[in-house]
Amino acid sequence: MLLYLSSNGKSDLLDFIKEQKIDPKKTELMMKKLVGRFTLKQFVVKDMRNYLACRFFVVDLSCIEDSLEDFIIAIKSFQMMFNARIIVVLSGIRNESSYMDRLIETGVTELITATTKTELQEEVLECLSKDGMERYKPKKEAAKLGIKTVKQSIVNPEVVQIPKYKWNAKNVKIAIVGASRRSGVTVTAFNFANWLIARGATACYVEMNMNRHLRFLIERFTVEKIGEHYPVGDVDCFLTNEIDKDYNFIIYDLDSGDEMPSVFYESEIRLLCGSLLPYEEPKYSKLLHQCDGIAAFKMALKVPEEFQVDCKAIFGEDLLIAEASHDLFNDNCNGHIYYPMINSYIIPERRL
Repeated sequence: MLLYLSSNGKSDLLDFIKEQKIDPKKTELMMKKLVGRFTLKQFVVKDMRNYLACRFFVVDLSCIEDSLEDFIIAIKSFQMMFNARIIVVLSGIRNESSYMDRLIETGVTELITATTKTELQEEVLECLSKDGMERYKPKKEAAKLGIKTVKQSIVNPEVVQIPKYKWNAKNVKIAIVGASRRSGVTVTAFNFANWLIARGATACYVEMNMNRHLRFLIERFTVEKIGEHYPVGDVDCFLTNEIDKDYNFIIYDLDSGDEMPSVFYESEIRLLCGSLLPYEEPKYSKLLHQCDGIAAFKMALKVPEEFQVDCKAIFGEDLLIAEASHDLFNDNCNGHIYYPMINSYIIPERRL
């Protein structure tokens, strides 16, 4: 499916593709056309959830009322929330080069700039092709020529010194539950355990869900069982709630919160994980309603800063925004979330 936001003047721009064989397995690409004036920021947050099936998202800039900055913010938000390929029609607008530079900078390289009918159709088909438009993509030869990127040019970044604390905690239970699958529960549980261990605490991980991620990790890292646990990196991991020794903290991965186990209510610390993507907000709302009246921290996967105000207006000012982490063994991410939860268990340093 292709979704097209169009002005009146360019509403027929894509009509010709109905006869084109865009997908080898299909003879026609389904198209939904919305004609009028749009604020892209509002559309991405409020309306795009109705078009999750679309593979291509085509925006005629002539119909957009956002400023350049707000437009780029909306594009970045779309990239974070959805998987459709973004195609922007720049033909005939003012400040075309300014928009092109900013879009290319954000990774949007499907840009239509032609003015004649034939060239417009050629560019449209190129954007819809398997590999997309090539002319604005970064040249692959750059790395071969030794051209440094921005990230490569950073030399000797500042090393963050991780503090070591003394702890007054014994088998403190931390229950982490998600609004749905893939809401970051397992990564958060492992990161939290690694964060604590890096700061001098002892912590273990207990899998209490049906995903069986721990089995995969045990096989992936060829881990041998010691007593009742498997050491995965620095974290002792348990497949059942049969802890064979004392720890400062025991972290329970409870996955989705359809049915809360007793350990959730028994835990001293509870963390509710969810996603702020528009189409997943109802699930997070359901989890929060389910835990109404129960002391718990609320954490959500990050959205662009400009949308966090709206999210906190919906879910409360105490909503904690988590940085994305794709490394189970990350020991220095989201400390702004973990520290307030456990700081009461830190023994203050005595000063003379």
